[in-house]
Amino acid sequence: MDNGMWAVWYNLDPAKRDAHLQWLHETYLPDIVACPGIVWAANYRVDEDEYRERRDQLTHTSDPIPQGTQFVCLIAAASPQLFFREESPLMEDNLSSETRTRLAEREEARLAVLLEEERVNGPAYGLATPGGVPAAAIQMGSFNMTELKTDVLIGQWYARLRMPDMAKTPGVILTRKLTATVGWCRHAVLYEFESHDMRREHAIQPHSAWSKAAVDATVHAPGSPLIGYRTWPAPE
Repeated sequence: MDNGMWAVWYNLDPAKRDAHLQWLHETYLPDIVACPGIVWAANYRVDEDEYRERRDQLTHTSDPIPQGTQFVCLIAAASPQLFFREESPLMEDNLSSETRTRLAEREEARLAVLLEEERVNGPAYGLATPGGVPAAAIQMGSFNMTELKTDVLIGQWYARLRMPDMAKTPGVILTRKLTATVGWCRHAVLYEFESHDMRREHAIQPHSAWSKAAVDATVHAPGSPLIGYRTWPAPE
């Protein structure tokens, strides 16, 4: 099981990007995955131009929070409680000096600790990556709602419309609705697709008036929803 997720959105200085990603892919993430309780880890490069037209139609927060939008790193455990235990490889006291130096290279890093609320398998679930690692092609949103009433509305929207739709949308491998226990956002959603071509063709669906009211009441984190291309583990 992978019900807990440690998510960090971040930017990298172009001068440090290649060296940082080499360390991340060859040292840090393999070491993290080898730790007891960690189920999987993945890093994604974000295409900030793709989905921009639709993203710009959504409300984004003006709160003074870190603005990372270039990459997202996801680490999963059976429970989010595992991230906070004394022996957790993610707690600062357990980081090596090299790891602290490297993680400090991340600019505008924004953390959320997420708990899986619900998931549905899609028609392409047979293409799921072994070990639970999310697909090479993802879309991920992170957001709050405008008030308690719309918090209820978005719960209804996922339960009655979005999750059932994703269970039958061509190209969908898996959809995870997530709730934050740590971080700015209260809600997150992670869509996995067999390819970005299939996402472009099928994922955007027309809104009814009721559905539009739910979506219009969302207030998104910077760059949300993002379009991610997995860089580690390297796609086959």
